[in-house]
Amino acid sequence: MKQILSLIAAAIVFASCSSPKYAYNFDYYNYNSGKKPAVAKQNEQAQVNPAQEIESPLLVKEESIVASTAPAAPVETKKTLTSADKKAIAEKVSTMSGTERKELKKELKAKMKQLTKIKKGDNGASVKESKVMDHDLKLAAIFGAVGLVLILLGGAADIFWILGVIAFVIGVVFFIQWLARQ
Repeated sequence: MKQILSLIAAAIVFASCSSPKYAYNFDYYNYNSGKKPAVAKQNEQAQVNPAQEIESPLLVKEESIVASTAPAAPVETKKTLTSADKKAIAEKVSTMSGTERKELKKELKAKMKQLTKIKKGDNGASVKESKVMDHDLKLAAIFGAVGLVLILLGGAADIFWILGVIAFVIGVVFFIQWLARQ
């Protein structure tokens, strides 16, 4: 009896692993066999309507261009220093006294801080908030998971089923509170 069952199981495995006998092969039929090439169609259209130009899909029509209504802000361009300007600045700095150099450094540091100003409170707040779940959402997930597990463990009249339903309802309440605050 065991030999017959093992032979049937082996036959089923071999039959399921074999390739289908009538598999479709896409290489035999040329779907474009009766069609004319696209270049010939364009030449025919050009011969039929020589006065009509063929529009390129890359051309933009003037009617479709939309301008912004926001007020124009002045654009600041980056100034490049020439070698003469660099030499003049180096001469000015070399002729400064020690206190003037310290004042210049302080002004440069203040200007750099102003240019690269980033609010320290907003620096990583959005990243931190996206990684941390809200308290009500955590409780909803915990109670919901515990409720589902208890429902699956318990039978129709078992205490686990009752506790699971209660936990699931508490999870739904926390989820609704979280949704209300969003």
